[in-house]
Amino acid sequence: MDYNKIKEAAQNYEADMTKFLREIVKFPGESSDEKAHIDRIAAEMRKLDFDKVEIDGMGNVLGYMGTGKTLIGFDAHIDTVGIGNKSNWTFDPYEGYENETEIGGRGVSDQCGGIVSAVYGARIMKDLGLLNDKYTVLVTGTVQEEDCDGLCWQYI
Repeated sequence: MDYNKIKEAAQNYEADMTKFLREIVKFPGESSDEKAHIDRIAAEMRKLDFDKVEIDGMGNVLGYMGTGKTLIGFDAHIDTVGIGNKSNWTFDPYEGYENETEIGGRGVSDQCGGIVSAVYGARIMKDLGLLNDKYTVLVTGTVQEEDCDGLCWQYI
């Protein structure tokens, strides 16, 4: 495996990944109110030509890349806790901010950045021929982790 090619591919998607993360953060996504996050993630998966994208009855988004027998799963919960007293923030948590080294906003590190990485990671695996006919990657954006950790996986 050529890690330099993986790094180069990721750098080529950097602007798209940044835009995707900033767009997710614009929506509040507290537990049981994640629909805007889920819809945005599903749209990105479709844009990146995932082989199958579905939203299950609980509200989790599941994206499949590849068709192999071995399933590799990447999960990120996409709900957040509330923002508390907005006046305590030094920036708008839903507008966020971006500079050369970081992106800030509600849920960026817990765990919306994780779903962005997983979605684009699956695309990069496909781009580089790492999935072939052996592997299927399942990327899940799961709901209600902040209130009911594990319930989404019982459902799935």
